[in-house]
Amino acid sequence: MGSLDGIEPLRDQLVAVVRKRIASGEYPPGSKLPTARELAEEFGISSRTVTDAFAILREAGEVVGVRGRGVFVRPEEHKDS
Repeated sequence: MGSLDGIEPLRDQLVAVVRKRIASGEYPPGSKLPTARELAEEFGISSRTVTDAFAILREAGEVVGVRGRGVFVRPEEHKDS
């Protein structure tokens, strides 16, 4: 189970956690991320906060959302394009 604490907004803390998990290989390129509900339960935050974090990651090109399927780590060949 994860925990978020500190003075940064929870959304930004979650972005940092997901980035760390991507970098460590826990969420490898092309893999599906946990759902907003699953991450909300893991960290004791609202699913809206998770959705906002996903939006930041999408805007940064680190993940892609596929309607009806979920949010996925962007495959390596598509990064920085």
